[in-house]
Amino acid sequence: MVSLSRWLTRLTFHHDVEVLPSRPARTPLQDIRSRLLARDADVRLGGLRDWAEYGARAVEHRQPALDVLCGALRELPWPGTEIDQRWRMVLQASLTAHLRPGPGFWLDSEIDLRHTTLVGFDLSQCRVGRARFDGTRFLGDARFDQATFLGDLDLNGAFFGRHVVFTQSVFARGLGLRGATVCGNGEFSGVHAAGAVTLRGTRLSGRADFTGARFGSDVDCSHVRFGGRALFRRAWFAGAASFAGTWFRGREDFVDAAFGGETSFENTRFGHRVHAD
Repeated sequence: MVSLSRWLTRLTFHHDVEVLPSRPARTPLQDIRSRLLARDADVRLGGLRDWAEYGARAVEHRQPALDVLCGALRELPWPGTEIDQRWRMVLQASLTAHLRPGPGFWLDSEIDLRHTTLVGFDLSQCRVGRARFDGTRFLGDARFDQATFLGDLDLNGAFFGRHVVFTQSVFARGLGLRGATVCGNGEFSGVHAAGAVTLRGTRLSGRADFTGARFGSDVDCSHVRFGGRALFRRAWFAGAASFAGTWFRGREDFVDAAFGGETSFENTRFGHRVHAD
């Protein structure tokens, strides 16, 4: 018996018939992703319900599901339509609901929201692995207070349209804020960072509060521009700390700060008298 493949080959050769390869079927996540970005609101909501069910079905589904949701947020147009703006808030809330300990919490999750526009983003009290926000634009207040980051937190080149809050956050590894812009206040009081912290070249327009912060490794605050008050009262630096080339335009306060490693204030500019008693 002539095999099917040989028969198709003969048919194509003798009769010039084109045999098209069959299209692979879309995976459930690919289907969900397309519906999350659909124009119709009901289709979007149906995709979100299926997304939550898919992630809850098995532990190994959680990270791929989060990747799809982050991808949908990255692809939402800005400013987009009014529906797009509301949908952005829905997707943000759905994301953080699974990163905050409690019902529906997905342990050991990582998020990638690089070069995304986020509005009123609230990651407070969440517990995540690595989180990537390089080049992301945060409109409204951005909250990361009392959050725990088990992996690196990357915010290099990020833009914060208002205040950013990290009060009492824990960084098990590193924090990268290189070249970021903060138009409001930066609240870092009581943070604990085990790994290196980099703020090199960051611009903070408002108050920068590092009161009681504890840094277990090197801190690079070189070439930072502090536009408002810079408070490092009772801060603890276990490793090297660099403020080289930094400009303190407002009042600075290093009262009771402890430096355990090499510290540099080379070419640092102070707009007011230094408080370090």
